[in-house]
Amino acid sequence: MDEENNIEQIEQEFQNSKKRLYKFWLVLLFISIGFIAIIVRLFIIQVIDAEKYRQQAKRQHEAKVPLRAERGNIYDRNGNLIAGTVMGVSLAADPTVLTEKEKLCFELEKSAGLNSRELLGKIKSTEGAFVWLARGLIPGDLIGIDSIKYKGFIKYIEPRRNYLYSPVASQIIGCTDVDNKGLSGIEMSFDTLLSGKSGYMIMQRDATGHIHPTANLPTIEAIHGKSVVLTIDIDLQRIVEYELKKGVEKTNAQVGTVIAMEPSTGEILAMASYPSYDPNDLKNAQSSSMKNKAITDLYEPGSTFKVITASAAIDKNIIIPEKLVTGHMGLLDFGKYQIKDDHPIGTVTFADALAYSSNVIFSQVGNSIPDEDFARYVANFGFGKRWGVELSGEPSGRIKKAKELTPASKRFMSFGYGISVTPLQMVAAYSAIANKGVLMKPHIVKATIDNNGDTTYNNPRTIRRVIAEKSAATITEMLVGVVEKGTGKAAKIEGYKMAGKTGTSQKLVNGSYATQNYYASFIGFFPADNPKIALLVLLDSPQGSYYGGAVAAPIYRNILMDWLSINPIIQSEKIIADTLKIDSVYVPDLRGLYVKDAIKIAQNLKLKLTNTSETNSIIISQSLKPNQKVHIWGKIDIQTFDKTKQAELPDVRGLTIRRAITILHNAGYKTKVIGSGKVSGQQWSREGKYRSCTLICN
Repeated sequence: MDEENNIEQIEQEFQNSKKRLYKFWLVLLFISIGFIAIIVRLFIIQVIDAEKYRQQAKRQHEAKVPLRAERGNIYDRNGNLIAGTVMGVSLAADPTVLTEKEKLCFELEKSAGLNSRELLGKIKSTEGAFVWLARGLIPGDLIGIDSIKYKGFIKYIEPRRNYLYSPVASQIIGCTDVDNKGLSGIEMSFDTLLSGKSGYMIMQRDATGHIHPTANLPTIEAIHGKSVVLTIDIDLQRIVEYELKKGVEKTNAQVGTVIAMEPSTGEILAMASYPSYDPNDLKNAQSSSMKNKAITDLYEPGSTFKVITASAAIDKNIIIPEKLVTGHMGLLDFGKYQIKDDHPIGTVTFADALAYSSNVIFSQVGNSIPDEDFARYVANFGFGKRWGVELSGEPSGRIKKAKELTPASKRFMSFGYGISVTPLQMVAAYSAIANKGVLMKPHIVKATIDNNGDTTYNNPRTIRRVIAEKSAATITEMLVGVVEKGTGKAAKIEGYKMAGKTGTSQKLVNGSYATQNYYASFIGFFPADNPKIALLVLLDSPQGSYYGGAVAAPIYRNILMDWLSINPIIQSEKIIADTLKIDSVYVPDLRGLYVKDAIKIAQNLKLKLTNTSETNSIIISQSLKPNQKVHIWGKIDIQTFDKTKQAELPDVRGLTIRRAITILHNAGYKTKVIGSGKVSGQQWSREGKYRSCTLICN
């Protein structure tokens, strides 16, 4: 029995020993596997994924700080800055840590004029840790914003676009979004060029999380955007928009459009549609007002197109201005069609047919031009194709090719019906006549400037000769007759030779001509004997009188009158021409000019100026009234404003709005206008470090 027990005990110990040995080897195996796993992991970390973990470590100890590129500026043809970048204030919040939400929103309403309910709604509806409350606020408009400090409230300083003449030229310049990306106009067309390319700086992060610059860490400098120089004259642009607004409101038209172009270069000097918008206040802008209708809209030109028909007929020697033609007393029947004149005429010269705008006569003259020639002249003047001007949305229009012409369509096309054109195409065609028959490519960008100040010019481009120089001179004289004795008398400015043509056309609505809605227009160039400007005025659906000569021609005249008052070159040419070989001269209007420019004008006219020591000062008043006739070498006492002396503010009371704005603009001040007529009062205010002046007029 004892022996059996011993045997069992030995067997039990053997089994226990075997189990212990098994556990030992099992533990050893696990330890080995662990060591192998560690070695493999270390190999992966230190060899295979070494770069990954190096980058992760860098991210923990380094911070990549973006260097935002500055957006390029936009200038007018004279170097006036019209769109630039300023630093704005943007506000944000972290809803996960912000506790006093209602109190913050209330304080922001008082400080920044924001709606506290809307702000609170944004914060409460955001699930994440970040929400924008406002972007690009003007620091000068914020009251006590620096004293608002709550955990979870964030203030950023970031660039915002600023339009210095806003809302002037807004449809040309366009606008940007809160991230300074171009949305419309030049801002969109040249967005890549203007925006540049952002860079970054690598900085060291310390144990507390703060970042510090370190010399040996890389920096990729931002490439700032290039600047764009436009062909527009901002002073003329302001005049155009001011007179267009007045004209649209006076006639109750739906829309008004104006384009001014330099005939010899194709450079667009001004371009506007009304209603317009303010790019500094996009939240109140209507999408229809942002549209540049001078580029995008099509219309039937009506009688202004008669100049194209006349050009083709005269250039082909089919007719001469003195030839007698019959107007059939205002009514012409052919087939199932009937052509009428609002003002019936009988037998007149062809020149008078243009002056009195006879549809009947032009339908006959157009019909006498061979189809191939007629279609070729129309196309050569630039109709039926896009000009490719540096703004989006331009259509090609619709004209008829030679094979599409019928006796009826050709007759109606001869006086501007049955085709569609853009305002830009029309003013370019008239510019060709003004330019002695040579068509230039319209453009609105004059140059680009890189970061080194190097300028690349967009040189004028000649398209083709459309009509002979002699033919252009003949047409010009006929257009002078329109203003002197015909339908365009309302455009006349005494003492100047004016060339232009009226237009009135029914609107095509749902496939038929509306008897209540018309396009009224006037197109011309000035001065007729040495054109400096071609100008189109177009009104859509004026109420009451709808004839171009009655509603569009006065706007044309007012624009040119205002332009003359601030354009010493044109003004002095006229005055010199009027005063040659006589002992008396007319006093020029020198107010708003720099003294150095006024001295030259006075010398040309044989007049003397006093108080001329400060040649860079601006003239704000003069002792002899403009257009007053005085003996040569008469003395003009001038009073000046020196814009380098900050304490001195120009007094423009008693001046016209145009003259006052010119003076204040040259002095470097922004202006706002209340009322119309002469300036009766002025109020100064400060926007940040800049001053602005509100003109009160009656």
